[in-house]
Parts: sequence; structure tokens; C-alpha cells
Amino acid sequence: MTMFTEPRKRLIAWVRQQLIGSPELVPDSSVLRGVLPTERFPCGALYPTSQWGEGIDPSSEDVDEADGTTEITVENSAEPAIVRRYTPPSSLGFSFFIKGEDIRFQVLCCAVRYERTERDERGKYKNEWTRKELASRPGDDEEFENISCPGKDQRQSFSKLADKARVDVQWRHFVDGWIVTVSLCNAQEFADSASGGDYVYERAEKTLFEASLRCVIDAGDVGVYPRIDRSLLDPEEQEIELQYAHRHIYAIGHGCAANWDMKDGKVAELRSETMPAVEVPQMTADTGTGGEPVLSLARLSDIDNAHTILLSELDAFTSGYANWVANQQGIIPGLSADDRAAADRMVERMNTAASRMRMGLRLLNDNAQARLAFGLANRAMLNQMRQHDHLQGKSRADDAYRWRPFQLAFLLTTLESTANEDNEFRDTVDLIWFPTGGGKTEAYLGLIAFRIALRRLRHSDTGGGTAVLMRYTLRLLTRDQFIRATRLICALELIRRERDDLGSVPITIGMWVGEATSPNTFQKAAELVKKSIAASEKPELVLDHCPWCGQDFEADRNYDSTTKHFYFLCRNPDCRFGVSPDGVLPCNIVDEALYSEPPTMLVATIDKFARLAWEERANAFLGGTLHRPPELIIQDELHLIASALGSVAGLYEAAIDTVLQLRGVYPKYIASTATIRMADQQVKRLYGREVAVFPPPGLNCDDAYFARIVPLAQRPGRIYIGYLAPMLNRQQCLAPLAAALLLAPYVLFESFQHEQDLLDAWWTLVVYHGSLKGVGNSHTAFASDVRDFMRLLSNTTDVLAQENEKSKKQERSTPSIAQLTSLQTAAQNADIFTRLSKTREEDGCLDAVLATNMISVGLDVARLALMIINGQPLTTAEYIQASSRVGRSETPGLVFANYYRDQARSLSHYESFRPYHEAFYRFVEPTSVTPYTYQARLRALPAALVIVMRHGKVGLLNNSAAAKFDSNDSHIAIAIAQFKRRCVLSAPDQVDEVSGHIDALIADWQTEVERCRLARRQLEYQVPENDNGRDRLLYNHDDRIRGLWPTLQSLRNVENTALLKTL
Repeated sequence: MTMFTEPRKRLIAWVRQQLIGSPELVPDSSVLRGVLPTERFPCGALYPTSQWGEGIDPSSEDVDEADGTTEITVENSAEPAIVRRYTPPSSLGFSFFIKGEDIRFQVLCCAVRYERTERDERGKYKNEWTRKELASRPGDDEEFENISCPGKDQRQSFSKLADKARVDVQWRHFVDGWIVTVSLCNAQEFADSASGGDYVYERAEKTLFEASLRCVIDAGDVGVYPRIDRSLLDPEEQEIELQYAHRHIYAIGHGCAANWDMKDGKVAELRSETMPAVEVPQMTADTGTGGEPVLSLARLSDIDNAHTILLSELDAFTSGYANWVANQQGIIPGLSADDRAAADRMVERMNTAASRMRMGLRLLNDNAQARLAFGLANRAMLNQMRQHDHLQGKSRADDAYRWRPFQLAFLLTTLESTANEDNEFRDTVDLIWFPTGGGKTEAYLGLIAFRIALRRLRHSDTGGGTAVLMRYTLRLLTRDQFIRATRLICALELIRRERDDLGSVPITIGMWVGEATSPNTFQKAAELVKKSIAASEKPELVLDHCPWCGQDFEADRNYDSTTKHFYFLCRNPDCRFGVSPDGVLPCNIVDEALYSEPPTMLVATIDKFARLAWEERANAFLGGTLHRPPELIIQDELHLIASALGSVAGLYEAAIDTVLQLRGVYPKYIASTATIRMADQQVKRLYGREVAVFPPPGLNCDDAYFARIVPLAQRPGRIYIGYLAPMLNRQQCLAPLAAALLLAPYVLFESFQHEQDLLDAWWTLVVYHGSLKGVGNSHTAFASDVRDFMRLLSNTTDVLAQENEKSKKQERSTPSIAQLTSLQTAAQNADIFTRLSKTREEDGCLDAVLATNMISVGLDVARLALMIINGQPLTTAEYIQASSRVGRSETPGLVFANYYRDQARSLSHYESFRPYHEAFYRFVEPTSVTPYTYQARLRALPAALVIVMRHGKVGLLNNSAAAKFDSNDSHIAIAIAQFKRRCVLSAPDQVDEVSGHIDALIADWQTEVERCRLARRQLEYQVPENDNGRDRLLYNHDDRIRGLWPTLQSLRNVENTALLKTL
């Protein structure tokens, strides 16, 4: 892997040269031709100020819809618009804290300017520029000034760089030291009266390029930059501060980023950086020696026959964690008084996790059924992993298939509470927290296999039906995870066929999503298959190959589709499913098929559960009349259940929870995420339960025992680079960066045969956006501005001119671009995923893909290693999730943050680049979920009440049963009381408001029943839109004929919309 480290450094250096400039790129003897230096080098420049203090660029920013700022204010339609003019930066600097009896440091600065060359025969200047370094003495790279503490608040100023710049040093006394701000300012002005070419030429001549500022400390101690008083922090924030106590912030940038170097444990130098870079180490789940025999899936699958030996090994495995926790406990006495309380809380959670792992061991020792189910789950996981490798053409010994330590530990931690409803941790939501790519999915898939096997062993008669609900927020992720989980279900079904004790009902999986991804009816599925057969194409039916043997499907052979049924078939005689008499695979995606034969595991988008209020047949997923209700609920990517979606989902969640309890099951909840803050509040509001994060964080963010930071010397991390082009607006700033990144691999690595792997390593560029509008803007930029700047890079300097012939031959002059957005169909996005996996030598390889936040979870293409993030995303969680899509294999990732000049969020993160990226999990924002506010209740509480009444076994399931509602009925009264109790668990501070609102809804329903009875009209839950002969309880927001309650059909669009008119 180290073969990529040095080439990546070369790539970064080359891109910096193109965007900032350098002596290597344009030596003093060379000429920059045909372009203004202000256009050629968009970064690292200080611009002259206006004599009148006005901006030099009328701002015309097209504000991203994710940002609430604007650049044009209209006071009155009759008045002219007040246009704010953008002023590019004329200074850069940084602030730091220093103390000591003797404080001295050197300030060093440097910059270059570009001068126009000789005039042409008509006496006019040519558009040719010579690079000139600014220094008082020839040969000096930097100018310096010795600074000492003046002993009082004071501003010191020094003229530098041939009087074209000024260094300011501002001293402010703070506690026992000084906050010092050092700035380098362009001291030149230009006349506002200049016009046309004179204006831009004068501005270019007076711009300082490659500006840099350093402080070398001679005496005094640079301390941690002052932050908020720790006593003002909440308990979780105090714990985070303890975890990151060793990640110090020594300086903050102003108009640039700040960096520093350490020597003998002290800050020796501070400096400005205009394209800062931070390498973020990777976190690994492969802790321990990696050779522990107990991690072997093959050995654990035989636990029922060798439980004495294996339980002893598992005991040693858990003891290793317990011993580590004891060491953490031993650290506490050495901490400051402010940190001890936080450390005590953290260690208490570690001890609880260790105790729960012991509970899991006791379950395996004492309960033969649980031990057998655990062995079968390991066997299923082994078989599906082995089958996956077989499809990839790989062959490994069984002992090579192993759990990562945290995965096995998670299984042991959750076994008891998953198996037994009376366990004290049954009502705890176990949250897997681990960085992306760590193996969270395999951890909960293992638990799913255990729960399914145990349910079949315990309840042979009623253990059919849906045992597990697994929900996602994004349909693209739902589709991918369904395909992934299908292989596990196939493995379980094959095991069931070999054993009588797992029942006679097949173990199956179903996907329940909207019609944009899968057909909801047999009729629709049959039409798709018929159409595909006629066109000799594969139908868009999620699966296009057998999930077990991998054989491609054909439209006329592998889909048994009529208006009465739908099945996936395998026709491969070498496949264990294909060799069966009917060839039916244990998976389905058609709603009607799922209702008639509820799958063992239901994979769904969370918004689909809005259908529970409308669809009586969905009762099949909750146990129906023959089966036990689901006992395990999985919520992946918990951090996405936020804002409006989370607030409405919380009420539906309360209804589902109530229904399951009314049916005699207290479900176990599992969630997972890579980024979350204040999870306890979010889980409480969504699920009415406490939360336990696994693995519990350690006292040091680098080590949680089951998750540890990998030193950069052992494994390169992902490098983040900041980019700010202050003279370019949002539509323009992408072009120089994207052009440089598209050209870099070809220019640097094409010439040498042994570097062909490097050529592909950073070939495909992922451009991430916060909105669909941003994707559209970037698509336009790639069609014009990016191509223009690529030509500019190739033609403007003598150095790059040598590469020009090479790049002209390259197809990158017209890069291949694609989009990954929600506007495209699932099949179109799946095709883009396939193309992303293609190397540069394969047909269909992409040069760039423009994507929205739909890729922030679920995109896992090994070869992707290069990304631009356009603008700082709204949340740190989104930033972490999006950037982790690249660099997931041996090619280390490279992420460029394209900061917007007019976005306060961008500038703030740019100026704090190093502190932010060295500890960005520290800055993850809490998730906002408010399901019991009045507006949320108004939109979703009626639907939640209907779900409880229809599916809670109180006799109101059928469509016509809406007229039978009677609040005095004892069964209905019990259900209502249970629903209230569940809501109050999530909103203990709103007991009266929530209870009163439910009572009001009950009264409204009862009144409607009486009104219809007196009017002799039939009241039903839903009525066809044009049917005015019956009254309806529920109606769509846009229905012409209204009922009692407007009700959502989907949670995907949960906010009101309005029409705006421009005046």
C-alpha cells in the first residue's frame, strides 16, 4: 500500500502548483502568456484594496438551497435593488495564545507579483506576465521582523516586501498571557476610476501571489487556544473534551488556515496555509492479534458440539476487554478534577458492556436452544461469505472467515436481551457506532441470523411470518442492503431445508419500498416482464442475477410473473436453488406477494410504514392472525432519522411499538451509525427507550479497545485539502480545481508503464453536492468552464506546454460525466454504480460523477479515491459520511473541500481546517428530532392512532371497521391507554399536551361515527377518490373530496409546500 503514498504527495503538490503558483511552475525567467495571473492562480493571493473601500466585484451568487444566505436584498419593489459588492481578501493571518516572562518571535513573510512584459509594436502591453519575487535583498526567500512583547495591548505595524505589504501584530492581554494576531496585508490600492482593461490589469499587477506568513518562536510558550469554559458544557460534551484532550488547537486562521510544528513537546513555528492539508488516520476494527481462534466462524458454528472448549475461549475473549476496562479505571485518579466525573460515567458504561458480554456467555452455556441458534447463525454467515468469495473467483480456507473482534463482542453483548423479553436490557436500544467500512452490517446480520434461528427452534408452529423488520431511509441504500441480506437468507433457508427443527415454512426476505424502485402489484410486475421480453432486455426488478450462484437472469426464464403471483427463479442446475423442482428463490419485491406470504425478514424504507394506516394487508408483517409479531427491529443509519422526517417518524414508531406490545411482543431495537451526537435524546424521542452505544468510547478517542486508530506510519489515512478561490463565485470556483484533478493523474503517471496502477488510482472524480441544483450547476461547469480551464492549464506555461501534446491526445479533453441523484431511476443509478467499478482501460469508465447526499451512505466502490465536496455540508455528520465514500481500499483517499467565498459555514471551517479535521467526530452536531411538537402531532398523530386501532387486534382492521370505533369498548380503551403510555415515554415533558391531543382525536372519530350513523352513510378508512357515496376517515392532502384527517401516504415528503410569486 505504501506504493501510493509518495505518488499521492506528488499529485497534491502538482495541484497546489497549478492553483497557487510556484517557482517550479513559472520561474522568474519564464513568462505567463495569454491569461491574467488573477485568472490563472485562483488561490493564495492577496488583492489590492479600493481607494474608496468599495468591493471590486458585484456579487451575483446563486445561493444553494441548502444555505439560507443571499447576496441581493430587495427592500421594496418600487425601489432599486441594494446590491452588496464582494470584496476579495487583502490580508491573511492567524491568532495564537502565548505566555512567559520573555516572549519573542520572528515574523517571516513572502509573496510574488506578476509584471507585464514589453509593449507591442503599437505601444500596448501584451497579455504576458513575468513572475517577480518580492524581497528587500536579492536572493532572500522571505523577509523577517523580530517581535517582542510590548507589555500592553498594542498594535505593531511593519512595512515589508518592497513596501507593497504590511505586517501587523496585535497584542491583547488574556488571563496569564497574550492573544497575538499576526497579519500580512496587501498595502497597495488601486483607483476605482480605472475602467476596462486598465482596471483588471492594474488589479493583477497589484495583487500579491503565493502569500505566506510564518512565526518562529524564540522565547515563550504557545499554549492551547482559549475555548469555552468546560464547566459550561453538558455531560456528553465534557466526555468528548476528555476524549480529545490530546488534540490541541494552537492557532486559528484569518482568511487562511493556520498550521503549526512541534519540537520537544512545544510549538516551534506557526504558519499560514491557503491550501491546507490534514491526513486523517483510519480506524480499524481488526484489533487484537488477529489470530484468535475464537473469531473463526467455522469453529463457532460447531459450538453445540464443542461448547466446553469454545465457551472457555469466549470467556478469555471477554476477559481481555474486562482487563482493558480495568486499565481505563486506573487512569481516572491521574485526571484533573474537572475530568474525573466524565471519566467515571464512561468507565461505568464500559463495565456494563463487559457485564452484558458475560450475560451472553451464560446464555450460551445454560440454554441449549440459544447455543444451537448461535451455531446456526455462524454457519449461515460462514456459508454466505464463502459463497460471495466463490462468485468473486476467490478461494479461501474456512478458517480464514473470521469475525472482527467488535462484531463478536456485539453479538455476545446483545444475545441475552435479544433472546429473552424479560432481560433488563430488552428495552435498551443497542446502537452500533463505528466509522464507515468497519463492518456494522455484518454485526447486525449475525444477530438477525441468531434471532431467526432461535424463533424457529422455539416456536415451530407460530415461528413463521415476519421475524425481523429492517429499515433504511434512502431507497438506493435499501436496494443495495436488500441484495446483500438476501444471500444470508438464502444460506439460512438452505440450512432449514436440512433440518426438521427449523420448521416447514421457508425462510424468506422481502423488500417493501415505493413503486419507483419495485412494482407494488402483480399486474405491474407482469407488465414489466412482458415489456422486457419483447425488448429482449432485463426488467427493472431489483435482482438481475441469482443471489446465491450469481447466474444472470433472463426476462423469459427467471421471472415467474402473472397477475396472480410473482417469483424469482434460478434455472442453473449447478445452483442449490436452481436444482430444486420449482427453482423458486426465497426473496420477493412485489407488495402483493409480500402481503400474501409475509417474509421472515422485511427490508423497507422507513417512509413506507406510512402505508400501515391505509393498508389492512400490511397487517401480515405484524403477525397477522397466524404468526408471532416481529421481535427484532433494525434501524440503519440512525443519524438520518432527523429533522422533519425524524419528527414524523417518531409518531409512527410509537404506533408500531404499541401494536407489537398489544400483540404480546416487546420488540428488541438495534440501530447503527457512523456519526451521531446526543444519541440518548434522539433514541428517547424516537423509541421511548434508553440507548447503549457499542463499543463504548474509551477515555482516549484513539482507543476504544474494539476500535483503534491505525498510526499513519503503518497505513496511510485519507487526506483532506481545503480550497478557496476568493475571486470566483459558486458557479466558477469548481472549474480550476476539477480541471487540475482531471489532468493530474495523466500528466504525472501516464509516461511510465510501472505507474499505470497509479493512473487509475485517482482517475475517477466524485463531486459531492448538497442539493440537486448544485449538481445541475456542476454539470454545466463540466461542459464548459472545466474543459476551458483544462486547456488553460495545458497552454499557459512553458512547463505545462511540454505536456500539451500528451493531453491533446487524451480523451479527458471531453471527460465522461454521469450523475447519481434521486431524479434518476433505481436501474439508472445501478448502472452508474457498475460503471464506477470499471477501470480506465475498460469501456464505460467514468471520468467524473456528480452526486447528491444519496451517496453519503451505501456507496461502496473500492476503486474510488478522489472527491470534491462542493461547499461545506450543513452537518459534520454529512461531511464525514460523504468523504468516507473514497479511499476504502488500498488506494488512500484524497478529498478536496471546495469552500464558497460567500458561505459563512465554509469560511469558518476553512480557517479552522486543521483543528476540525484532526478531531471532526468532536464536532458532530446533535440531531434534531421533535415528534411531539404541535405541528408534528398535527401531521402524524391521527395516522398513528389509526395504525394502533387497525393493527392492535381490537377488531378494527378491515376498511369498513372505521365505523365500529367505540372508545368505551374495553379492548379499544386498553389500546388507547397503551398508546398514551408509549407516547409519554418519548415526551415526558408533554404529558398533558399529548394525552389531550389523543383524547381530542378520539372524540373527533367518535363524533364522525355518530354523524355517519345518523346520516345513514358508510364510514370507511379510505374511499376511492371520485366515490362520493361513502365517507372517509383518511384522505390525501390533495384529494378533492375530503375526510376527517389528511394523512400521509409516505414519509418522504413531510413538509408543507407553498407557491411563491416574485413581485
